[in-house]
Amino acid sequence: MSKKSVSSIAKQFGIKVVGHKQIRKGIFRIIAQNGRTYSLKRMPRPLARLKWIDRMLLRCNNKGRGLRLVWRNPRTPIGRKLYATSSKNELYVLNPWIAGRKPSPRSLGDMRACGIALGRLHTAGRNGLKGYFAYSQIRTWPQTLQAQQRYLQNKIAKANRNGFGSTAINRFIQLHGKEILQYSTKARALLRSSGYFSYRNRPRTHGVLCHGDGGPSNFIMNAKGTHLLDFETMHVDLRAYDLYRVIYNSCKDHQWDFRIARAILNGYRQVAKLSKTDYKLIRIWLRFPRSTYLVLSPFKRIPLTKKRLQWALSSERRLGPFLQKLDNYAARNSL
Repeated sequence: MSKKSVSSIAKQFGIKVVGHKQIRKGIFRIIAQNGRTYSLKRMPRPLARLKWIDRMLLRCNNKGRGLRLVWRNPRTPIGRKLYATSSKNELYVLNPWIAGRKPSPRSLGDMRACGIALGRLHTAGRNGLKGYFAYSQIRTWPQTLQAQQRYLQNKIAKANRNGFGSTAINRFIQLHGKEILQYSTKARALLRSSGYFSYRNRPRTHGVLCHGDGGPSNFIMNAKGTHLLDFETMHVDLRAYDLYRVIYNSCKDHQWDFRIARAILNGYRQVAKLSKTDYKLIRIWLRFPRSTYLVLSPFKRIPLTKKRLQWALSSERRLGPFLQKLDNYAARNSL
């Protein structure tokens, strides 16, 4: 995006831009004339969804003791306006730029802090949920798992027809397709025996406000504490889904070291208790072959290569021992 376009969007918030840098697609760090720094971020959501996200986050900020959310403060001149629009009618939000660092999965202290921050979000979010549950995904788990398994089946069928351009990819999927599907079938079996349907039928009791895509890249740490950011995936769900996302995104590139997950869970439990059912629900999503699913999906940042498929399958295989350690942890640390 050109400097002129960035300046035009920022001007709608009352800011004159004297410098800007693109952090990644749709996200810019901008410097205002008064020297203050802000984050200008495209929100790929309809306006109604953005207004709901804003309403929920403002409620959380009012109720969340120790909770730090990177979001607007409507009591400040810059924070009075929720959004601005680009020339393409894209929605942009303006938030303070938080200086700091991303947490490292190699630091168990960092991971514990992330667990605490997530627990605070869930506690404040649950207190802020009122009336009708908009944007709830609590009831969608069976359909989502079924649809994702069907996607894997279609990709395996394509490989069996030698439908991929690479012979190496076709051959790899032909050799290991049955194993991959066994993992997704196991995840669906775990769903049926987990207590999910009991939780689903009591959303008022078990529903929380979920970040939706938690992981090291969505936390910022500094001297003031641990901050949560990037809320475009926010929705209502069971707490286990958010915990799964943080554990998956923190462990998948670190050989599924259970110490990382233990630190996240220990931090979370400082704020909110977890039941045996919560752990079983986390287990469902971890057992689904997510890494393979992502490699076979059309994400530009994850190219479909034999090397990537080998990495994904290795990741799926490491989950067996990891899940046994999760079971042992749950036996010692559940209600």
